Amino acid sequence: MKKLTISVILLAIVSLSFALYFLISKFSPQTPVTSESPQVSVSISQMPTSTQTALCQQNQLTGTLSSEGAAGSIYVTLELSNSGKTACEVVLGNTITTTLDAKNIELNQKQTVGSGNFNLAPGAKVYSQAHYPNGPQCQSGVTPKPVTFLYKSSQTSVSFTPNRQTGQVMIQTCSSQSEKTTVDIWPLSKTPINQ
Repeated sequence: MKKLTISVILLAIVSLSFALYFLISKFSPQTPVTSESPQVSVSISQMPTSTQTALCQQNQLTGTLSSEGAAGSIYVTLELSNSGKTACEVVLGNTITTTLDAKNIELNQKQTVGSGNFNLAPGAKVYSQAHYPNGPQCQSGVTPKPVTFLYKSSQTSVSFTPNRQTGQVMIQTCSSQSEKTTVDIWPLSKTPINQ
């Protein structure tokens, strides 16, 4: 009887071992078989070069402007073109300003936008617009003052030249320094501004 009991216990242990082996192999995660790929060495000279374009320099850009009157207002269209032979980057946003001697002209940036670089292909343009009154309402009379519109970045400064090639626009301002004339300027943009 002892031999029979020992035989049954041994048979139970063996059966249980086979059952556990089967369960473990059936439900354990399988690791995929991988093969090693051949090593490829790349020297520094084979690495691709950077595709970052440099900021436009003054000799690569041409600024032109044209103006038209409408109901007591003058609208000035500003176009900045890449006149160079290679692409370069311009800084969009509030990069249009003026040089002027009049103390009673106030600049009003129409929209405050973050600056961002834009890749300007040869012959391509970016745009801005300015607006000022055709004849400001002044108690003191009107005096014309020269104003030059500029594109300014950390690398360059380019003036916008009117069709008549003078480099300046004459803006009617009040003769009194206390009476202000406002010049609205829109940010430099990839598309024309139509206000």
